Amino acid sequence: MEPRRWLPYQRLQSRRLGLALATARVIAWIGMLLVAAGVAYGVALAVHGTGSSLAALALGTVLGLIGYGLAALVVSGTLAALVGIEENLCRRAERD
Repeated sequence: MEPRRWLPYQRLQSRRLGLALATARVIAWIGMLLVAAGVAYGVALAVHGTGSSLAALALGTVLGLIGYGLAALVVSGTLAALVGIEENLCRRAERD
């Protein structure tokens, strides 16, 4: 399996905003890892079972991990969309 396959936004390429695209990819990976950690922690808590005093704290942690992960994915997607828009506008300007 080639490593490029694991890149978020693998079909998006930028000649001018390479750093922004790399940042979007890193933020996307962080977001995916946070969501996966939140789900794994939630499953571990459900299987292990916590006392009622820790249930609210554990639920807050799970929701926090998933929420921050989804927020990171939104930021990453927005940044990647801006890179894509910029590339499209530059190509259109070069063509005309």
